[in-house]
Order: sequence, then structure tokens, then C-alpha cells
Amino acid sequence: MASFIISREALQRNAKLLHEVAQAGSAHMLLALKAFSTTSCFEAIRPYAAGCCASGLYEARLAARHMGGHVAVYSPAYRDAELTELLEFAHHIDFNSIPQWQRYREQCLNHPRAQRGELQFGLRINPCYSTGHTPLYDPCIPGSRLGIPAAELEGVDLSGISGLHFHTLCEQGAQELIDTFRAFEKSFGALLASPRIKYLNMGGGHWITKPNYDRAALVALLKEIHECYNVEVFLEPGEAWCVHTGVLKAVVLDIFDSLGYRHAILDVSASAHMPDVLEMPYRPDVYAVRPAEEATGTPALCLQGESYAPAGEAGERPHTYRLGAPTCLAGDIIGDFSFDTPLQVGDELLFDDMTHYTIVKTTHFNGVPHPSVQILHENGQLRTVCALDYADFERRLS
Repeated sequence: MASFIISREALQRNAKLLHEVAQAGSAHMLLALKAFSTTSCFEAIRPYAAGCCASGLYEARLAARHMGGHVAVYSPAYRDAELTELLEFAHHIDFNSIPQWQRYREQCLNHPRAQRGELQFGLRINPCYSTGHTPLYDPCIPGSRLGIPAAELEGVDLSGISGLHFHTLCEQGAQELIDTFRAFEKSFGALLASPRIKYLNMGGGHWITKPNYDRAALVALLKEIHECYNVEVFLEPGEAWCVHTGVLKAVVLDIFDSLGYRHAILDVSASAHMPDVLEMPYRPDVYAVRPAEEATGTPALCLQGESYAPAGEAGERPHTYRLGAPTCLAGDIIGDFSFDTPLQVGDELLFDDMTHYTIVKTTHFNGVPHPSVQILHENGQLRTVCALDYADFERRLS
């Protein structure tokens, strides 16, 4: 049976590094729940996170209930009832448009928590400066619905607004953030310098825990912003908390030849379990699970009694397979991979780096069973924290 396996030790490693960067830069580091919301792992992160950022009411509830600390909320639009509840416990609520802010302004500013200074309100702005390579993940593309361009703020009464928020990066480094901030500063610097603005949220997409990330440059930027503009600075990475912390283990269900390809059907789906493979698109690192004495690979985590033989590009090794899903979606293909030895029905494969943007995106498409979620503890023990079954499938659809 397929399973997501998350290393608690690896999560703590990333969390400590993010905490060190936040402290050095006098900033606040939030966990983006849209990337990772497995509450059973929050204990490993909680001591190092300033809180969470949420994309709406449900994530905000999750943050308040399971993480604590600061709860920052941004949504492209709020329902009346959602906002009324958020006012009771969120700390920052950011609005995506001037009409939404004007609609709720009086309600927000008259709330007792706002009057006591426990709750602040901000606007998501659009610096109109793209550094990404995938339009699907670029909020600065022409016609974007996310954020307010500078021209739309001219002549607008911003009383009651105390924060600015931009989020434009996706899996990028410090230089892209620096370049984006300079573009933001050019258009919004005067507003940022005004006494009314108390915080700046620079969103997520920062690969801070990647080995080649220039953390010194990030810290220098954070210090500069804090000192020049006298604002609190927030970052809300998602992937950086979870990169290289877990795997998805799959089982080979069938092998056959068709139309010039040797197909291996697995019990996992790109569409239902790791959609970034299709959306980015993204090619994961794949390992064949082998007995411990045959160790050759080094995925994000290694289980006792197992070793891992890395797969190569198609044709790179003697045996090439097209890895596919047990769904009816023709394009539900993970990719073409080659192995040193032939695959057999029942063999296990490991997909590396599968903690972020996987579990939060899983679906019941085609009724394919969900992988279980397991936590690998420091002592090598595995604990299953989620195992969905048919009853969960039926309940969701009823």
C-alpha cells in the first residue's frame, strides 16, 4: 500500500535553519499551510515558527488550533461569515482588492480586537515584476487577479491599512527576492515609508533551506528593510520547511508492453497524489527499494533494512519503464525512468522529496485509495497518523 513517509528529524533541521535566519534578520518566519498542513508534525516545527499563514478560514482555524502563534490570513475574497469569524482570532488579515477592503472596512476597524491593537489589516499588492518561469505560479502575469497594482491605489483612502503584502516567488533564491523588492520599492516605497504602515509580508516561494541559497544576502535584505522602513517583516515559506523531508513509497501493480513502451502501473497517481508532476511540470527523483546490503542511493530519508538504487533517464540504464497511474486519465504519467535491474510486480519505488504540495493536494479521483501518512521518528520507528479508507471516500462524496 502506498504511503507518504515524513522524517520528523528532517523537519526539525529545516525549522531550526529558518529560525536562525529569522533571528539574524529580525524577521518573522511563518509556515504556509497551503504547502504543508500535517498537524501531527507541527510539534517538530512549533518551537521555531512564529506562526502560520492561511489562505482562508479553514487553514486559519487549523493554525490557531494546532500551531498557535501569529495567524496571518490572505484570500482573494472573503465571505461575510468567514471574515466575521476571522476577526475573532487572526492577527493580520490582508485584502486582495480595494472594493473588498472598502466593503469590510467599518466592520474591521470597529472590532474590539482591532481597537486594542491585536488585529491589523493589509493589502496584497502586485509589483508587476515577474521572476518566475511557470505562468501557472506567477501572480505577476498580465491579467493577474492577485494583488493591487500601484496605479489602482492612486487617490484611495488607505486609513486603517497598516500592512503591505506581496507574494511573487516560486522555488527561487535570494537574488530574485532582492530584485523583486527593488521593483516593489520603486512603486510602493513612499507608501511603505509612511507612518501608517507597520508590517511588510514578502510572501513565500523562498528556497531558504536549499544548500545553495544565499542566506547571508537574505539576512542583509531583511535588516535593511527593518532599519530603513521601521516595519515588522514577515516571510511565509512553505516548501522551505519541508524540502527533503519525506518520500512517497509506491508499489508496482503491473508491467506490460504497449506501443513501443514498457509500462509499469503503480498504486500512486501523479494527478491525485503528486500533481506538481503534471502542473509544473516536475520530474521527481525515483529510487528502487532494495535490500540493505545493496545500498547505492541517498533519498531524503532511509528506512531501517532498506537501501535505494537510483533510477536514471530513459535509456540511461538497461531497463526503461514508463511509470503510470491506476487511473483512466490518459496523461496520468509520472515519466520514463530506467533501472539497473528489471522491475517486478510487487517491487517498491520511492519518490523523493514528496512532503510539500502533495498531501495537501491529494484527491479521490477515480476512487484511487489515498496513500497513508507515516512519520519517521528519530529512533527509526514509523508511526501511521492517517490511513483513509473506503468510508472516507464515500463520506466525502455523499
